Amino acid sequence: MGEETIHARQLYDTLMSLEGASAEIRPGLAERWEASPDGTVWTFHLRRGVRFHDGTPLDAAAVVWNFERWRRSDHPQHANQVRAGRSFEYWASQFEGFDAAAVVSKAEAIGSHAVQLTLSSPLAPLLASLAMPGFGIASPAAVERWGTEFGRHPVGTGAFRLVGWAPGQEVVLEANPDHWGAKPKVSRVVARTIKDNARRLAALKAGEIHAMEGLNPDDVRAVAADPGLRLLLRPENNTGYLAFNYRVRGFRDRRVRLAFAHAIDKRAIVEALYGGTGLAATQFQPPSLWGHDPGLRDHAHSPARARELLRQAGFPNGLREITWEDGGREPLVLWYMPVSRPYFPNPREIAQAIAADLARAGIAVRLKTVDWAVYLDRVKNGRLPLYMLGWIGDNGDPDHALCAVFCAPGAAHQGFYTNRALADLLRRARTLPGDGERAVLYRRAERLLHEDVARLFIAHNRTPLALARGVTGYLPSLTGAEPFNTVEVR
Repeated sequence: MGEETIHARQLYDTLMSLEGASAEIRPGLAERWEASPDGTVWTFHLRRGVRFHDGTPLDAAAVVWNFERWRRSDHPQHANQVRAGRSFEYWASQFEGFDAAAVVSKAEAIGSHAVQLTLSSPLAPLLASLAMPGFGIASPAAVERWGTEFGRHPVGTGAFRLVGWAPGQEVVLEANPDHWGAKPKVSRVVARTIKDNARRLAALKAGEIHAMEGLNPDDVRAVAADPGLRLLLRPENNTGYLAFNYRVRGFRDRRVRLAFAHAIDKRAIVEALYGGTGLAATQFQPPSLWGHDPGLRDHAHSPARARELLRQAGFPNGLREITWEDGGREPLVLWYMPVSRPYFPNPREIAQAIAADLARAGIAVRLKTVDWAVYLDRVKNGRLPLYMLGWIGDNGDPDHALCAVFCAPGAAHQGFYTNRALADLLRRARTLPGDGERAVLYRRAERLLHEDVARLFIAHNRTPLALARGVTGYLPSLTGAEPFNTVEVR
């Protein structure tokens, strides 16, 4: 969850909203809704009297215009945003693509304040997806006016509006006194960019800022003990993992993957490197999601067992070199991220700990990293053999974790992993109406992943937030995008 997303939460409202630290669906711009018996037609009844920051009205036509801009690649303002570098990736990931591929096949106004969405098939996480900040409703008039520059002139219906922006330095928000919901308790918010965690904490202690995200793990306990500061933890809605590239011949052997699983001491890593806020992962879904399987037991840490598995797989002297499917050979490299993320707050140190564990089991890895944009591009194109990455939840629905990653068998950006039985199960789960039925399938999916040792899920983290003692009303969100209208500063 990046800065842009948390700012979007202040500037825009969505049709649905999520309740505080839970994944409970609540009304947003839609005050009520209903679905057809087969779950393919949804009608949303909009609040009346809501206006965008530019004074234009929020009505059904405006909402439909936003859906058309998101889903149609030939929409002029879809094309403009793509030219401006915005890919509409949230739409593609939640609704299976654009145009005829999109599961939302039609959006239409039913009167002045009702919107009807027609789906090509039932989509259980629809409401949760519509609560994501990426689906904030923008002013059509403002988007039409600014075109490719709209990203610099955002206009929504949110509790705050943008009044200043110096890229890479700060964003200035001003309270919207006409907001339909809870009125902001502060008149102005300045979000400053301070890239170094230690400098950010120094600014907080000096009274230059009131709150911060991105604590170094070593500073968490110090903040908790400081009488002038408060420590808050977000629910653990993220997962850091180690991913295999399945075009490496050895990684296609489950015994080799299982050797990695037995070699890594997750609990020791979490205890040493997460500042007391991490949880060792047994599966992809963190405990905060309702599809999590609390009965799933992880592979035991056992270097001896790892060595035996390697021997059985044809590596009696351990593993230090890999062979690609085209026969190319090279030293085994573990690629680690060059940036801190909630799931891996200090990736270099975590990579070093993983490498030390692997070495004790006879697996010798070299550690490398590269610029973040290059790193992500290499992941996207399936070019890294063994790498660290992670997932951060945006809507509190298990589908956003599991199907987003495993519903496209053999995808390059997922290391070419293929498990069609898993993908079929997950696609079925997203069509069922009840969370209870879906939870059974998601737990079954976690067991399939565990049995296959598809990836090594290392840790979840309760992202620490540090606030000045006089800041109250800040409610950590499951999705990491807290609304600021509840915050007070004394």
